[in-house]
Amino acid sequence: MSVHIKNKKKYNLWVWLLSILIPVVVAILFSVRIPGVEPLTFLPPIYATINAITAIILVVSVIQIKKGNRAGHERLMKIAILLSCLFLILYMAYHMTSDPTPYEGEGVLRGIYYFLLISHII
Repeated sequence: MSVHIKNKKKYNLWVWLLSILIPVVVAILFSVRIPGVEPLTFLPPIYATINAITAIILVVSVIQIKKGNRAGHERLMKIAILLSCLFLILYMAYHMTSDPTPYEGEGVLRGIYYFLLISHII
């Protein structure tokens, strides 16, 4: 078996494991609150920026693989994964110190909101 196939199988296993594990852990952590800590209200713009940078890196990564630059693609994907981990840590820190904000929209907008929310989570 070639090294490429072994690496692909290794990465596929990690993708599947993390794709299941992370949402489960996040769902559990949403019920955890850190008492006595001020809400970390400064975090949302930071983790939103990290998410935007990650999206740009993913687009550049696709361009690199289409150009045949496998090493550049792999390097960019690893950076994207690290940034995603940082996003997740900051996101959870914010939600573990802040009360949830319920959506108060009605009618069609409520359905659209929940459709986008669920598709985003999945």
